[in-house]
Amino acid sequence: MVTQNNMGKIASLSLLLFVLILFYPVSSHAQFKGVGDIFTAGEAGLNDTEILLKEYLRPFGSGFGASMNAAWTDRASTHSLLGFHVKVSVSAAMVPSSNRSFDINELNLTTLQLEDPTASSIAPTFSGSSDPGPRLTYQVEDVELANFRMPEGIGLRVVPAPMIQAGVGLIRDTDVMIRFIPPVSNSDFGEISLYGLGVKHEINQWIPGGRFFPLTFSVTAGYTSFKSSASLSAEPSNYANATDPNNYGDASSPTWENQEIALSTNAFSMNLLVGRSFPILSVYAGVGFERSSTSIEVSGNYPYYIHLPDHPVHDRQLMALSDPLDISIDGANKVRALAGLRISLPLLTFNIDYTVSEYSIVSAGLGISFR
Repeated sequence: MVTQNNMGKIASLSLLLFVLILFYPVSSHAQFKGVGDIFTAGEAGLNDTEILLKEYLRPFGSGFGASMNAAWTDRASTHSLLGFHVKVSVSAAMVPSSNRSFDINELNLTTLQLEDPTASSIAPTFSGSSDPGPRLTYQVEDVELANFRMPEGIGLRVVPAPMIQAGVGLIRDTDVMIRFIPPVSNSDFGEISLYGLGVKHEINQWIPGGRFFPLTFSVTAGYTSFKSSASLSAEPSNYANATDPNNYGDASSPTWENQEIALSTNAFSMNLLVGRSFPILSVYAGVGFERSSTSIEVSGNYPYYIHLPDHPVHDRQLMALSDPLDISIDGANKVRALAGLRISLPLLTFNIDYTVSEYSIVSAGLGISFR
């Protein structure tokens, strides 16, 4: 029987995770706001822009993909037929120090350059310092066409992924699992959603005498998909001697509305697990591989200037760059090793595990489990 006290604990942790779901994108949104300024170099700077944006967002792509590949299981054994579990969990990928900043001078940019060549060329990534990055410019014949500062980082060394997961035992010592975050909407960052499907299968039954082994061996596989978006806010610079024949810069113009960055992460992992269960405590460990990929699509119109070398009055003209970017970032993690434990009370379970990889992960979960 599920007691009122147990249900209260599950509800409390669910609320905490939903607060985290809301907090992390809102905090991230503050950093995304400055991303739109990177596109003010226009068409001439698109190659440099892609390089800068990939470097800036690399920890988000790798970290979130790693976190989504974790927490699929809390023991090596499976449920009995029609046994089930429901749990809430959070995984936090730890961003390596080398991925919290990058050196602009090492990127071989062809259009953009540091405004002050003597200043520091180190820029924070998404997971880096909350201090502003270096200022970059784009010039043609000593006429400045773009000037912006690289966005600051979110100031967190971890990339969390909270979620809700449920599983049920089927025939042949097999569990089927689903995980999800119900769609969460906000006027600033759009809709966030997550879903996943996993399976765990005990393989002792296929090993001669395996049912008499003191250890349980199993394999798991899981796929997770996450989608999110954030609004951007790039506006034209107020350059003197600039012409605007299309009235792009007019205060009533809708040109710069609907600027958005959309992110979609897909993650897949497979593990070989070994473990042993005692009346209260279960321990497990395993090795496996994982893959993840994050696509980044920037849509809307973004202001930039072109040089007018022969114009009698103006040396710049305001232009609009539409839907400038659609790229993908592959996750850093490839192989993994993990170890963890689960404490089982009447119906209520708590587990924690640690995954070693390039982006190592700590995961914890609280849930209800039956049979």
